[in-house]
Amino acid sequence: MREFLVSVGAEQWLLIAMVLWPIAAAIVVRALGADPIAASTKDASIEINDARVLTTVALVLEALMGVALWFVYDPGAVGWQARVDVPWLADIGATLSLGVDGLSMPMVVMTAVLMPLTLIGSWNNVKVRTPAFCALALVLTAGLIGVLVSLDLLLFYLSWELMLIPTYFLVGVWGTGASIRASMRYVLFTLIGSLLMLVAIVALWNSGGGTTFHLDALLRVRLDERAQLLMFAAFFLAFAIKSALVPFHSWLPDAQSSAPTFAAVTLGLKVGAYAMLRFAIPLFPAAATNPLVRSTILVISVVAIVYGALVAMAQRDVKRMVSYSSISHLGFIMLGTFALTQQSVQGAVMVMINHGVTTSALFLLAGLLQDRLGSTELGEIGGTSRNMPLFSVMLTLAILSTMGLPGTNGFVGEFLVLLGTYNEAPLMAIVATTGVVFAAIYGLRLLQSVVFAPAADASVTTSMMQDLSGAERVALGVLAVGIIWLGIAPAPLLARTEGVSRSIVEGARFGPNAQPLRAASSPPRGP
Repeated sequence: MREFLVSVGAEQWLLIAMVLWPIAAAIVVRALGADPIAASTKDASIEINDARVLTTVALVLEALMGVALWFVYDPGAVGWQARVDVPWLADIGATLSLGVDGLSMPMVVMTAVLMPLTLIGSWNNVKVRTPAFCALALVLTAGLIGVLVSLDLLLFYLSWELMLIPTYFLVGVWGTGASIRASMRYVLFTLIGSLLMLVAIVALWNSGGGTTFHLDALLRVRLDERAQLLMFAAFFLAFAIKSALVPFHSWLPDAQSSAPTFAAVTLGLKVGAYAMLRFAIPLFPAAATNPLVRSTILVISVVAIVYGALVAMAQRDVKRMVSYSSISHLGFIMLGTFALTQQSVQGAVMVMINHGVTTSALFLLAGLLQDRLGSTELGEIGGTSRNMPLFSVMLTLAILSTMGLPGTNGFVGEFLVLLGTYNEAPLMAIVATTGVVFAAIYGLRLLQSVVFAPAADASVTTSMMQDLSGAERVALGVLAVGIIWLGIAPAPLLARTEGVSRSIVEGARFGPNAQPLRAASSPPRGP
C-alpha cells in the first residue's frame, strides 16, 4: 500500500488536500444541500441532496485520506513526513508549511476517522438548517486538521481560531438548554487564551529576527529564562483553557451537555494537550522544566484527576458525567506530559488518542438516549439491557475502557503514564492512581442506572427504547473495534509514537535552552 501511495506522490499533496477538501466541501454542501424530508417513520427520508448525505461523503473521503496517511508514514524515518512548504506571506516570513511526525500523525488519523462516524452515529440529532450545520461541521474539521499538521505558528494560530467560530454556532444555534450561554462562555474562555498566545507568537517571531514563523527555525532561537517563562505562560494558558484543565474547566461541562452530538465529540478532542507537546515544551524547555513551574503543573494535573472523577461521581446527567470524566482523563495527559519521561510522554499521547475514541462513543450513546427518550438524566432512563441490548453492550464496553480495564484501550495509556511518572515523581503517581478507582465507581454507577435499573419516568415506554439502527451499529461498531484493538494490540501505534516521545523528553531535558531537572516530587530549591 505504501509503495502505491508513494508512487502517486501522496506525500506531496495528502496533507494540503486534507486541510482544503473540507472547506471546499463546505461550500458545496451549503449551496446544494437540503434539509431532510419529513417522514412518518422514525428516520427522515434520505435523499441524495440531503446535506447529511453530502457531508458524509465528504467526511468519508477525508477519513480515507487519513487512513492513507497512516500507510504513507514511515515509523523508521526521522523528522517531518508528508511535508508541504508553499510561500505565503513572504514579507513577514509566513509559509503554508505542513507536516506530520509520530505525535501528530495518529491524532490526524483519529480525527479524520471520527468525523464521519460521529455524523453517521448521530444521524437524526439535527434535522433543521442542516446545510448550515453540515457546512460548519466541515469547516470545523478543516480547523482541527490544520491545527494538527501546521508547522508555521501563524498558520497554526489561524487554524486554532478556525475551530472557534463553527463551534460557537454549532453549540449556540443547534444546542439545547442554556446553549447560548454555554457557547458564549466557550468563546470568551478560548478567546482570552488565544489572544495571549498570539502576543507570545509575535514576541517569539520578533526574537527570531522577524523573518520566519516556522517551528523549526523558532526552535533554534535562544531566549533567556525570563522570556521563556513569560511566553510559556501565554502558550500554557491558551492550551490549558482549550483542554479544560482545572481550574479553567468550568466551560466544558456546560458546552458539552448543551451541544449537539457532533460538537460535543469535537469539544472532547484534546488538541490543547497536543499543542502543549508540539509547541509549548519544545519552544520553551527552560520554562517547562523550571522546578516551580513543573511541580505546580504536576500538582494541578493530579488535582484534575481526582477532582474530575469525584465530581463525575456526583452527576445525575450522562453527558455531564462523561464531561467531568474527560476532565479527569486530561489530568492523566498533563501528568504524563510534565513528568517528562519517555514512558510518561508516550503514555500521554496514547491517552489522547484512546480518550478521543472512547469519549466519542460515550457521547454518541448519550446522544442516542437524548434522541430516543428526550433526556439524559439518570433518574429518567433505565432498563436498556432488556429493550436495547446492543446499546447496552456498547455502553458497557465504553465504560470499561473509561475505567482502564486491561484489554481495552484505556488501560495502555494510563498504565504508561503512571509507570513513567512513578520513576520521576512517585507520590504524584500514587495519588493519581486513585482516579482509576473513582472511575470504576462512577462508571459502574452509570451502568447500574442506565442498563439494569428500571426507568423511574413512567412516560418512557418500551416503544421509545429502540435499539441501535443500522447506521448506528456501523459507527459504534468501528469505535468498538478501536477500543479493543488499541487495548490488545497497541504495538503499531506505540512504534509510531516512541521516537517523537523520546525526542520531546531529550529536547526538554538536554536541549540548548533547557536546564537540569530536579525530582518533581521534591520541593523546588532556591538558587
